[in-house]
Amino acid sequence: MKNNRLFVLLALLLIAGGVTMQAQENDRTLEYGYWADIVTEQPEGYVVDVEGNVEISTPEGLAWLSCVVNGLNGCEPDSFDGRTVKLMADLNLEETYGLMNLVPIGNREHRFMGTFDGQDHSIDGLFILNTLGEEMRMDMALFGYLYHGTVKNLSLNSGFYAYMHPFDMNTGTYELYYDALVAAVSDSLSLVENCNCRLKVSELVGNAHPAGVYMAAFVGLNRNSTVRNCAYEMDKYSQAGGIDVGGIVLRNISEGDYADAIVENCYFYGSLMGSYSDENMGGIVCFNETVSNGKKAIVRNCYSELLDYLTGHYNKGCIVAYNSEGSVVENCFADVSGQQGWNGLFGTNLGETINCTEFVPYIYMGDGLLSEPVVIGETQTDRLVEALNAWVNAQEEPKLYREWIEGYYIPVPEFGEVWGVIENVVFSRTNAYPNPGKDVLNIRTGLKDAWVEVYDMNGRLVHRQDITENVTAINTTNWSVGAYVWKVVSNGKEAETGKWIKE
Repeated sequence: MKNNRLFVLLALLLIAGGVTMQAQENDRTLEYGYWADIVTEQPEGYVVDVEGNVEISTPEGLAWLSCVVNGLNGCEPDSFDGRTVKLMADLNLEETYGLMNLVPIGNREHRFMGTFDGQDHSIDGLFILNTLGEEMRMDMALFGYLYHGTVKNLSLNSGFYAYMHPFDMNTGTYELYYDALVAAVSDSLSLVENCNCRLKVSELVGNAHPAGVYMAAFVGLNRNSTVRNCAYEMDKYSQAGGIDVGGIVLRNISEGDYADAIVENCYFYGSLMGSYSDENMGGIVCFNETVSNGKKAIVRNCYSELLDYLTGHYNKGCIVAYNSEGSVVENCFADVSGQQGWNGLFGTNLGETINCTEFVPYIYMGDGLLSEPVVIGETQTDRLVEALNAWVNAQEEPKLYREWIEGYYIPVPEFGEVWGVIENVVFSRTNAYPNPGKDVLNIRTGLKDAWVEVYDMNGRLVHRQDITENVTAINTTNWSVGAYVWKVVSNGKEAETGKWIKE
């Protein structure tokens, strides 16, 4: 096992080396220092109001938040307990500073206890590289440690993340630190919600991906806290696991009779790729653990679509790798075709499972067919998107949850209202189908206050219709055979356009 782990460590070092080479090819210098060494006083783009709330509108402002929370550069450590930090603009860190490390906001000594509201903005080019130095032993993510804290309404786009923790040659183990993209540790009634990770190819580093030892896409350790409405998407190698890896959360644990630990209404569309030295890997959660009486670790209304093989020495499951006694997995689905060997939905399952089954993606419609029907409330269905929405609609507060639509950018369901920009593409999610078609043109969109216009190839308006539902059906029976252009207008401005063929 020692040799296997050393192999992983060497692989991660090679990843870091690859970043250096790529940076040199683009005439940019890879710095191993931190933004905290550059932003040494409160910059423009970091505005504090009379109540201590903060608005951030520049990359330097984000770096200064790390200094303030962690007590760097002469700052008194500030937990932001009871206060709010708002992101006021999209940030592109790579354009501003290239590959510079951003110190995680908060750590085990200085925890972030406020609310960070991304306000539907994105952070592009986040770069986190943890080396083996003694001073580098920390939990790694945008937020290192949340305690009664909240991160919401945020999209993380391209970036590079390599977490390398100290390896003890005598015991053959790593020190237990957690790695993720949004929050390494989310503790004690913390909340991570409405967050997206959409990693894309980066100019400097090529394929953008995290690689680590104990890691997950959104939250490393989710203890007595909630992760809700989070989506991870990428069509490249998006994760490379070192030891234990979870698609959404690594360790979802309820302990101390304090609160449930919940991962709900999330999806993972990407790769959990590593070597045969990987130990435990779960498509949604790696470890779902209940160690208290009366409270539970719960994973519900989630799915994972793995684009490459899921490997692992011990527990591997397309939903959960290890589901402990007393824990619950409900209304969760996975495409099990992306596995090497066979474990299926779960690696080790000692807990309760309800309405968990496989699905097969339906590429044309961007949906999925369940291997067997499920019953949720009064709904019985064998379609993935209907099953997910049935659960949402059955909740006491359905407005807490994002609704699902058939996928447009991916061949599986996605959230109907999604924000964030990648390469100037706004994720408004409008789809016209079937294309080509005959008697009906369906316009599916999450846009509000909108209408659809259809023009023939001579530019004549042939149809206009208000959009009042997620899907607007247009009767095209009497239309001439040929090509048409559709436009969706939202808030008085053209938002989406495309071509549709009438057969």
